[in-house]
Parts: sequence; structure tokens; C-alpha cells
Amino acid sequence: MMNRRLLGMLGIVILFIACPREEKTTIPKFVMPKWQDGETSVYHIIRNDSVLYESRVVLRLDEEFGTPTMVVTTTVKPVQVRHYFFDSSVVIFRRDSIRPFRSYRTVETDIGFFDIEAHYESGKVSIRKQSVDGVEEQTLKLPQTAYDEGMLQVLLRSVPLVPGTSFRIQRVVPIDMRILPVDVTVLGTKLVTTDLGKIMCREIVLVRSSEKMRFAYELKEPHRLIALYNPNGETEMLLTSYIPARSDTLEPVTP
Repeated sequence: MMNRRLLGMLGIVILFIACPREEKTTIPKFVMPKWQDGETSVYHIIRNDSVLYESRVVLRLDEEFGTPTMVVTTTVKPVQVRHYFFDSSVVIFRRDSIRPFRSYRTVETDIGFFDIEAHYESGKVSIRKQSVDGVEEQTLKLPQTAYDEGMLQVLLRSVPLVPGTSFRIQRVVPIDMRILPVDVTVLGTKLVTTDLGKIMCREIVLVRSSEKMRFAYELKEPHRLIALYNPNGETEMLLTSYIPARSDTLEPVTP
């Protein structure tokens, strides 16, 4: 089986175990930034001042049967680790309303692999996972506020950056064939130092019980993800390179 600690450290699969809690405030109206066709962001995943992995995120505008879509491709590969590791995912969602269409993910290590597909339909998501142990398939009931985990970093760019905003979404984790609740809270501003200079950001925290992830999003449009902090794994992910591209001409629509 995959090393779950490694996946958690990367911030790619953050396992929040579901537990009953009171419902949070109603989800706010998301405001889509001007997505850029071909926008490329490169991040370093750091622990104890050492760059362990490089993550590359590319946004591409597309269209399916007349519906405008966003294709987010994320690849993670090692920089200063000895073992083999490769993580590649593609998630496709409507860029006018941020509703997921489907996602694909491949994870490979020295000892195994996972190939995962998730297909979203009205009220349900069908998941197929292949590994050294064989093939598993499952269909889950899909809540209205459910989003594929591969799109969360992009989804949060649409959250109103108003301190104190707090709500709950449902996070689809295809690799575990589960849908888990995640609490989201917008905090204050934070000046983040990167290879591109100092960037003023607003912090957004994702919480499950005592576990939390802190995201820093640029205050200016198009609200780039600048940093991600994982206190539990003592790691951080910082933007090191950014290539802007052509802005979307599609008028934003509030989901």
C-alpha cells in the first residue's frame, strides 16, 4: 500500500476523517477570477529548509459540448529524495460554475501504483481505482457542495477574501472512495516572501478536527495560490515560478 504519510506531506492527499459536527455557515457566493489559458505555476515543497518535491500546476481553458471548462493538470516529482515518486492528476470542471466533470490521477512509487478515475453526474460520482491489488469500483451519492480534491487549490481562488467568512464543503477523495466534510475559514492578511518577491496574501484555513492546512492567496486578481502550509507534516509549498497567459473572456457566473 502507498505510504499515506508521504501523500499527506505533499499536501496532495490530505486525509480528513469524517466525524459528526454542527453545520457551518451557508456556503458563500463564489466569484470566479479571470482564469488564464495556459497559466503555469511552479511550487517547491519544502521541509527543514530542503526542497523535497516540485509541483507544477497548469490551467487550460477548454469546452465540452458547448460548456466552457477548465482543465487543471498537476504533476509532482522528487527533487531531493532518493526514492522514486510520481504524482500526476487532471481535473476538469465547468469554469462558469466550478462544478466538477471528471478527474484522473496516477501515483507511482518504488513499491506500487494507483490509477484513479472519477466521473461526476447529477447527484453522484462514479470512481474506479486500479492498483497492484486489483480494480475497485464504487458510486457515491454526491452532495450539492462537493468538489474533487484535485480542484480545491483552484476552487479557493474564488472564495470571497473577507476575514471571518466561514463555511463547510464536501471533499471528494477518489483515492479513498470517500466524501469528507472540510471546514473553510478566511483569516487576515499575510506578507509571503517568495522567489518572486514579497506578495500580500489572505490566508484561508481548511480544518478537520485538530488538523489544518493554511493556504495563502494573493489579494490581487487573479488571486494566485502563493503558499500552502501543513503544520502537521511540518512542510510548506511556495510559489517559485509563474507564467501568466491569456485571460478568459467568459463572464463570471456565481454558482
